Amino acid sequence: MIKVVLRLGPKQINDEIQLAISQMKTKGVAAGIAVALMVVGVVFLTFLVVALIVAAVAALSLIFELWAAALIVAGIFLVIALIFALIGLLKLKKTMPLLPEDAIRGFRLDLGVAREGTRFDPQSLDKADAEKRRKKEEAKRQAAEQAKKDAKTPGSGSPTPPTYSELLRRTGLRRDHLASLQDQITSGSRNIAENVKGKAENVKDRADRLSSKARGGSKPKPEKRGSADPVPPTGKTRGVAGEPVRVTSEEPEIIGVPAADQESGAHAAGEFVAARWKPLAVVAGSAAAGAVFLRELVKK
Repeated sequence: MIKVVLRLGPKQINDEIQLAISQMKTKGVAAGIAVALMVVGVVFLTFLVVALIVAAVAALSLIFELWAAALIVAGIFLVIALIFALIGLLKLKKTMPLLPEDAIRGFRLDLGVAREGTRFDPQSLDKADAEKRRKKEEAKRQAAEQAKKDAKTPGSGSPTPPTYSELLRRTGLRRDHLASLQDQITSGSRNIAENVKGKAENVKDRADRLSSKARGGSKPKPEKRGSADPVPPTGKTRGVAGEPVRVTSEEPEIIGVPAADQESGAHAAGEFVAARWKPLAVVAGSAAAGAVFLRELVKK
């Protein structure tokens, strides 16, 4: 028997739940239809109110003009709306703040009793609330007095917003100032670009000369003179110790580096500068223009 109950009980409960769900669905559909019918009734009731208003206007038009009758009816509705709005506002102020004050007070009483037991005095809560209200009112009064002082003292309080003409004047002055800065930056960058271009051309010419000199080949070295060789008659012919000194027009060689390597290095450097002088000039001009722009910003 217990097994039968355990087997049939859940099925019965499930069937009851399904029956309740289907019944609620049926009732929900019926309730939706009823609400729709009520909405339709409210719409037609609105039409009825409009018809009554038109009838009232038409009745008053027998005594007054049509526009005067419509204004009279509108004024009556306005007075009624203001009366109800005023009544609602007064009731709302009475209910403020929107807090369950009695429940909060009871909770505070329970906390006081839990802390102090029979020694707890309920009037202490009233004293604390009165002190809070007094401090709040005092803060409001001080704020009002400070606002009056700020209004009387010139230059204090919140700054006065600029007028439309003042805004136009400010924007015009700033626009002219920015235009002058732009002209200065443009002229400065143009001058710098011209200087950089001239220097780049000089570098290119020098590189061309170096490369042409390197392509011309090295001059043959003169043979070393012995101690008995005659000394050239031109220039300084003797050193400090009386030894002959040979004076030549050739450039001195770098110690430890062969002349062929020196010439090939100079040739490579000349070709590098000659091939990339334009990008280098652009980079230098951009850097100079950026420096001028930053300097003008720092000054202003």
